[in-house]
Amino acid sequence: MKALAFAAHQRTVCDQCGTRAAEWDEAAGGDRFAYVTTTVRCPGCELIAHEQEQVPDGPDGYGVRIGLVPRA
Repeated sequence: MKALAFAAHQRTVCDQCGTRAAEWDEAAGGDRFAYVTTTVRCPGCELIAHEQEQVPDGPDGYGVRIGLVPRA
């Protein structure tokens, strides 16, 4: 039961920001101003973004995903 409840809860969490809609809904007891933004620079994400700029537009670039692997 706990696993099912946890899975149901996880489905309500935004993949991008990690909050739930109910946290923002004042009618549901949420607070529209409970969070503030912060800026964080991730060197890994920066490297991926730089490499994505090198992927060609059009058919040659379709389906190309950039990831990180440890240097051997």
